[in-house]
Amino acid sequence: MSDISFQLTKLLPLFLYPLGFSMALSLLALVSMWRGKRSSALTMLSIAVVTLWICSTPRFSNWIAGTLEQRFPPVSVVLTPKADAIVLLGGMTRGVVPGTGVPDLSGNVDRLLHAAALYKAGKAPILLLTGGNAPGFEPEAVSMKKILLALGIPDEAMVLEEASRNTWQNAEYSSAVLQARAIKKILLVTSAYHMRRASLEFARFGLQIVPAATDYQVVEAPVTLLDWLPGAAALTGSTRAIREYMGMFVGFVFRA
Repeated sequence: MSDISFQLTKLLPLFLYPLGFSMALSLLALVSMWRGKRSSALTMLSIAVVTLWICSTPRFSNWIAGTLEQRFPPVSVVLTPKADAIVLLGGMTRGVVPGTGVPDLSGNVDRLLHAAALYKAGKAPILLLTGGNAPGFEPEAVSMKKILLALGIPDEAMVLEEASRNTWQNAEYSSAVLQARAIKKILLVTSAYHMRRASLEFARFGLQIVPAATDYQVVEAPVTLLDWLPGAAALTGSTRAIREYMGMFVGFVFRA
């Protein structure tokens, strides 16, 4: 996949996410208003506002994230079965801090910590790190390795896949590495909301998947009036879940 094609696959869905959809609909409403179609403009603007409000509420964000996470309830490290390898998906580094060479971690860092805990518990002898980056930038697999080395994971236990830039490529490129080592059964480590899509993609390549979900977005908390008020964090959570459903739909349509 060329860099331009990759950027298009990331850009086009933006208009189907809550913020992009609402902005696009608002622009259409302005055009309709300019053309004298006041009724149509008000209808589109109302839909845009309501959509953005609902998707920005913690109540909706938790609900839609829960529909993904409830399929993969937490399993302790102790009770997690053994496998031939642990596969850690990227998505927990934002890049390297300029002038330091040190990776900056995102909110998905639970993935990395969980994979390290599984390895230290003896759940698999190999830790496959999968994740690339744009040309000229440090692959995420390399960034993850730096952090895992600091956490005490031995260099010889880690295998890197540095070319993938989305979940499908994670599965495709990692499966080639695993098949070369005759590995069939893997502990798949990723965020709980992402596990369903990731498992489907990896299973396409004949791997036996043991989900090792982590980084749960829905936590126990009292329900208050604030759960119905919009916020940026809730909008991010809703968008993340919608992206997962869109990814599964695309996978079903184009790779069935």
